[in-house]
Amino acid sequence: MKMTIRTKILGSTVLVVSLSLILSSYIVFTNMARIVREQAVKDNMTKLAQTSSSLTRMQDRLFKTAETIIADDEINTQLIRKPEASMAEAYFDQVAVMKQLKRFVALDASLLNIMIIRYDGKVFSNYSGYDSYYEAYLQEAWFAPFKSGSGGTRFSEVHEFSYINGEQDVISYVIPYRNWEDKTQDEPYYLVMDMKQNEIAKVFKESREDFERIVLRSGDGRIIYDTEAASPGQGLQPSGDFLALRYDAMSEGWSQEAFISKRKLYESIRPLLLFHLAIAAAGLLFILLLVLPLILNFTRPITVLARAMRRVSAGELRTSVNIRSGDEMQVLGEGFNQMVHELDTWMKSAMREEEMKRNMQINLLLSEINPHFIYNTLNTVIYLSHAERSKDTITITKALIDILQDTIKTGEQAFFSTLAQERQLVEKYVSIQQYRYPGRFRLEWEIPEQLGSCAVLRLMIQPLVENALFHGIFDLEEEGVITVTARADDSDLFVTVADNGIGIDDRPSALDWKRSPVHSGQTKGIGLANIQERILFHYGEPYGIAFESISGEGTSVTIRLPYIAEAERTA
Repeated sequence: MKMTIRTKILGSTVLVVSLSLILSSYIVFTNMARIVREQAVKDNMTKLAQTSSSLTRMQDRLFKTAETIIADDEINTQLIRKPEASMAEAYFDQVAVMKQLKRFVALDASLLNIMIIRYDGKVFSNYSGYDSYYEAYLQEAWFAPFKSGSGGTRFSEVHEFSYINGEQDVISYVIPYRNWEDKTQDEPYYLVMDMKQNEIAKVFKESREDFERIVLRSGDGRIIYDTEAASPGQGLQPSGDFLALRYDAMSEGWSQEAFISKRKLYESIRPLLLFHLAIAAAGLLFILLLVLPLILNFTRPITVLARAMRRVSAGELRTSVNIRSGDEMQVLGEGFNQMVHELDTWMKSAMREEEMKRNMQINLLLSEINPHFIYNTLNTVIYLSHAERSKDTITITKALIDILQDTIKTGEQAFFSTLAQERQLVEKYVSIQQYRYPGRFRLEWEIPEQLGSCAVLRLMIQPLVENALFHGIFDLEEEGVITVTARADDSDLFVTVADNGIGIDDRPSALDWKRSPVHSGQTKGIGLANIQERILFHYGEPYGIAFESISGEGTSVTIRLPYIAEAERTA
C-alpha cells in the first residue's frame, strides 16, 4: 500500500513532539515579560505624574500671577492712555508699571519677562528701553495667532527672547483682557508672560534618566520641550525596541510623551530568558538530529521539482522531471511535465499570434496620414489663405490637426474606437477633401444615435470612404454620393459604406485593387483584405466583410462585427 505524503508528514511529526518545549518556554517568558512590562508602565506613569504635578504647579503660579496683574487696579489705572498727560507723567506711569512687573518676575523664577500691550500698541514691561525691540518682537510668527484670535491655546510656540543678558528660549502665556479701569475703550489689552524653557528642563532633569526620550506638548500639539535636542519635533512612535507612554492630566491640554527602553525593562529577566533559550536550543538540536534524515528523504522530490521550475522560468521549456516516490509528489511531477509541454505549445502559438498582431500593427500604420496628404492639404491651406478665406483656413487646419492626433494613439486605443469617434474622423477627412474637390461629392450618414457608443475597430470606415471616393466617385461626371449606414440586431453590428460610383467590373480584380494602396497623393490605403484580417484576428468567425458592386451603378461594402457597447469592452 502506497503511503501518501500526508501520512509521511504525520509520522514525522511524532518525532518532533519535543518542540513543545519551545512553545512552553515562549509562553512562560511572554507571561513574565507582560508582568514586568505592566509593572514598569505603572512605575513610569507614576514618575510622569510626579513630573506633571511639578509642571502643573508651575502653570498655577503663572495663572495666579496673571490673575493678580489683570485684577490690579493700580496697574490698570497707570496703563490708561491719558491724552492730556505730559511726557514726564506718561514716563512715570510706565516706570511705575515696570517696577510692579519686576516684583512679579522676582517672585517667580520661571518668569523672564512680563509685558502688557495696550490697545494702541504701547508696551509696558519689566525691562526699560526695549520699545523698538518689542515692536519687532510682537511681529514675530508666534504672536500672530493670538493677535488674530485664531490660537487654540494660551501658550505660544517656543521662541527666542533677547534681553540685556543675552538670548533665551521662552514660551509665552498670552491673555487678552478688558481693562475695566479704562472706561473709554472696548479694545482688548494683552498680557504676555514669557516663561523660561530651561526652567521646564529642570523639572525633567531627574526623570529623564528613566526614559529614552520625553516630549512635552502644548494643547495644540506643538512641542514645548524635548529631551532629544538633536532631533526636536519628531513624533514618538512605538517600535520593537521602545514602549511609548502618554500622560495628559495637565492644565491647558499639556501632555507628556515618553519612550521606555524595552532593553532596560527586561534586564531583570534576562538570565531566565537565557536559560529557557538554552533549553529550547538543546531540544531543537536533538530533534533536528532525529528528523533531518527524514526531512531530506521527504523533500528530495520537492527539491528536484523546484530546480526544474527554475529552469522553466529561465526559458528551458524542454525540462522534465522523473519522480518515482509513489505518493502525491509523483503525481505533481507528472502534472508538471504535462504543464511544461502545454506551456511550450502555448508559447509557440502565442509567438505566432504576436507575429500576426505585429504584422497587423504594421499594416495599420500604413493607413496613417503620409507626407503627400499633408503636403496637398497644406497647399489647400495656402490657397485659402491667399484667397483671404480665414474661416475656411481655420476649419481645414483644425481638421488636419485632429486627424494627425488620431494617428498617434497607442495601446488599446491603437486598435479600438467607437462608432461615434470613427464618424468624427471620417467627417474631418471628408471636410478636407471637400475643400480640395468642391462640389464633386457629398457624404450622408444613417447611424442611429444609440449606436454611437458601440465598439469598433479603429480606422475601419475611413479607408472604405477613401476607396469609394477615389475609385468610384471621381470618375463620375455628376456629383457622387457616399452613404454610411449602421444597424444592429441582438448580437451583431452591421456598418455599410455605399457609393453611386462607377462600380467594379469583376470581383477578382476588385480584390486585387482592395489589396493595393490608393494613389500616392492620398493616404496609404488599407484594402478590404487587411480589414478582414483584423476583424478575424480580434473577433474570429463569422465576422468580416461582405462586398457587392455593380458596374456603372456603384459599390457597397458591409462590415459585420459583434455588437459591443464601449462600457462592456472597457469593463
